[in-house]
Amino acid sequence: MGKILVAEDSLIVNQHIRRALESGSHNVISAFSGAEAVAEANKQGPDLILMDIMMESSSDGIDAAMEIKETIDIPIIFLTALTDEPTLKKAKISQPYGYVVKPFNEAELLSNIDVALYKAEAEKTIKENSELFQEIINSIDHSIILVDIDNKIKYTNQIAENYLGTSFNNLVNSPIDEFVKMRVDSYNEPVSRILDGDVAIPSEFEIEGSPLIFGDCEIKEVFIKEPCKFLFFKDISDRVKHRKIEEELKTKRVSILIEGQENERERIARDLHDGVGQLANVVKMTAKKLEVGPELTDSIDLFLDEMRKVTDGLLPLRLNDFPLDVCLNGLVDQVDKSSSINFSFSANDVPEVSMNNKINIYRVAQEGISNILKHSRAKNAFIQINGFGDHIQLTIEDDGVGFSKNNSDDTSHHGLQNIFFRSEVMKGNCDIESSEGKGTFISLNIPVDNEEN
Repeated sequence: MGKILVAEDSLIVNQHIRRALESGSHNVISAFSGAEAVAEANKQGPDLILMDIMMESSSDGIDAAMEIKETIDIPIIFLTALTDEPTLKKAKISQPYGYVVKPFNEAELLSNIDVALYKAEAEKTIKENSELFQEIINSIDHSIILVDIDNKIKYTNQIAENYLGTSFNNLVNSPIDEFVKMRVDSYNEPVSRILDGDVAIPSEFEIEGSPLIFGDCEIKEVFIKEPCKFLFFKDISDRVKHRKIEEELKTKRVSILIEGQENERERIARDLHDGVGQLANVVKMTAKKLEVGPELTDSIDLFLDEMRKVTDGLLPLRLNDFPLDVCLNGLVDQVDKSSSINFSFSANDVPEVSMNNKINIYRVAQEGISNILKHSRAKNAFIQINGFGDHIQLTIEDDGVGFSKNNSDDTSHHGLQNIFFRSEVMKGNCDIESSEGKGTFISLNIPVDNEEN
């Protein structure tokens, strides 16, 4: 049945107990002092110990039991002829499984042992299951925090303790806001508000005192004697790092693409100016020498004027000589004169910008105006550029037919993509609002601090 260590200094009583236990099919080990009981317990590893409280030695049964408990978790039943309160109070410190009062009968003794062995086995199973559960919980890569209805911490796994930099003993029964200082989008957000549903669950956040970035946050409501909530989140620092690298690479690719487009525009513009333009001028001079009718020279002048418009669109040389708002004003004024749409322009407090950003903002305006001319069927269009200290805002608005983004045609979609690409290169953000029959509004915001002067 079980291996029982009997610690009793009376030889007669010890042997009596041995015979009783062996009749119950138990394997018995005898010890006759507290010190011997400690030695045998460490050596033999019994399933249970019957310990006499008072033994005639320097170490009584209670002292021996406490010494054994420090190293080995073995159930102990005390044998005693004393039932006074001080003795029992001292014995309770070692957390015995029961007491057998002398004199005892064999049936009572065996019954107590069977109950103690069953209880010990049950507690061992519970402990093993608890340890297994704890290992499983700690193997999960999410932080787990359980809070009660008052948002006080009731449980944390090891990962949560590591993230918060303190042990569960310091966390338990404390308000979660006291230890979890959540920072979302550069401001502090009390976790209790998120748990209570007053604030949306953040996709990314930081915790005060930790260099990591957290996410994959979830809240699960459970009922454990009372309503409780589990808060789950994990370290997503590597994911955020990889995302930022991907974004930087994408921005570089777009920047190289746009730079290539600008170089090609410049090459075509110069070829037109230096090649076709010069050839047209030669033809015009030759026509004058030959005294050809004015119809030909007028046609050549018209051709040269149109070519200058094309080359200026490809390579707006005025950007080298004039501020951005002056260049945009000239662009809007030009399309206003040549279009049936009423274009207007305004500018306020526009700061100096780098040439790259100057070109990109100008190209966004060109693209937006081109989309209005091609697709909007608008009566009025309004272009604004304003400086706001830390950023510049360009807006392009029309009262045309608008569009559904999902149903925009390929040409319009390509134009919008160019606007978004240039916005990314400038580390800005672009919003486009449009719906069928209600016109289109484009807003481009470029941070001044990110400019390369």
